[in-house]
Amino acid sequence: MNSEVDGLLEFLLYVGQAKRTFRTGWVLSGVEKVESIADHMYRMAVMSLLLPTVSEESKVRCMKLALVHDLAESVVGDLTEFDGIPKSEKHRRESEAMLYLTSLLPADVGREIFSLFNEYADQKTNEANLVKDLDIFDMLLQAYEYEKIQSEDGFLEDFFDSSMNKIKTNIVRKWLQQLVECRLSGKLFKLPSDSNLNTMLKHILYDEQGTFLYKLPSSTLREKSNRFVSNKNKTDNSSLDTTDLLANLVKDIKKTT
Repeated sequence: MNSEVDGLLEFLLYVGQAKRTFRTGWVLSGVEKVESIADHMYRMAVMSLLLPTVSEESKVRCMKLALVHDLAESVVGDLTEFDGIPKSEKHRRESEAMLYLTSLLPADVGREIFSLFNEYADQKTNEANLVKDLDIFDMLLQAYEYEKIQSEDGFLEDFFDSSMNKIKTNIVRKWLQQLVECRLSGKLFKLPSDSNLNTMLKHILYDEQGTFLYKLPSSTLREKSNRFVSNKNKTDNSSLDTTDLLANLVKDIKKTT
């Protein structure tokens, strides 16, 4: 087999592990349905795309930094102060992990990714500073979401108290100000509805009372899924239609423009 392709596949499997590696702070805080490292990095990359008054070149660099800054955690996990590890040791482990991960790739790509990792860690460029602020802002936005999802306003206050003052760049501070105002008012925004409810998954992931069932054993969910598909085939072959939902969303957009 082609060793270069083998290395690429192994690298991508580690990227896949980032989708299964939980963010430690949320678990310790009693959050339900905890996000993964990959979830966090993805929204940071989208935030980078949305940065105003930033050149296209800087946006691209910020997106790259966002997509790799926590990738080492797919190997070492999301280490926190509760692991009893000094920051220097955390950085050493993450650096070694990135050396291994980038060694799996063609040399030029590997060098670029390792360089991006070090750029973020060193915090000496404008883009690295911006992405660090996006890292904090995404955490606070996620905290706000969890408070709303679990109907426990303020239960993640510690995250806001300990992190808000760490955001330094004007762009992200403006976003933070809007988030804080939204959180305090409790009326500016509501979370989007669960889009799983627009597909057949509503019959599998939820019971008749609307209780989320994803924590059930996989065998139970598989049996429920097979039963639904079987019953669906017996009754009709029609597909689920979200046309009405999308039409309503478009109407709402037109009303606000």
